[in-house]
Amino acid sequence: MSNLRLLNETSGSSVTTMSVTDVFTSDFDIYKITLYSESSSEQETHIRLINSDGSTITASDYQYVQLFLRSYAAYSTVQSTGDSIFRLITGSEDDYGGYAVVWVFNPTNTSSYTYILSQMSRGYDLGNDNGFDYNSNKNIGVLENTNSMTGFHILNNNTVSADYTARTYGLRVDS
Repeated sequence: MSNLRLLNETSGSSVTTMSVTDVFTSDFDIYKITLYSESSSEQETHIRLINSDGSTITASDYQYVQLFLRSYAAYSTVQSTGDSIFRLITGSEDDYGGYAVVWVFNPTNTSSYTYILSQMSRGYDLGNDNGFDYNSNKNIGVLENTNSMTGFHILNNNTVSADYTARTYGLRVDS
C-alpha cells in the first residue's frame, strides 16, 4: 500500500524567494511537491536544494533536460550539465499563474544523488496583441551531490515579486 502524506504547506506573498526547510527526512525516499506561482510580470520559477547544514546548494552541480511544449510554436528542448539551479520549474505572467508537480527522489540518501521529475503548465502572454496561451514542460534532473538534502529553495529569474504556495508530501511505501 502507498500513501501520500502532507508534510508541509508554505506560502509567500509578494516575495522573490522562498525556502521550505526540514521537510526531507529519512522517513521517506520519495517526495511530491506541488507548487503554484502567480506574478503580474513575466518570471520563471527555479528550485535549488538545501542540505542538512541549512546551506542552499548554489554550485554548478545541477543537471537537467526539459521538453518545452507550446501550442503557438514548435517544441524545443533545454538542457544543462552544470547549472546552479533546476531551471523553469514553473512561472507566471500577467497574473495568469503557473502550477507544477515535482517529484524528488532520495534527497537524504548520502549514497545516491538526488533526482527530480517535474511537469508544469503556465499562462503565457504572446505579446503584440497576439493573445494569451499556455505552455508547459517536462523536466528530469539530477543534483550531483551526495550530501543529505533537507529542503528546497524557490527563486525567480527576475526581481519581481510573486505569490507562491508549496505543498510537500512524503510517499510512504508500506509492505
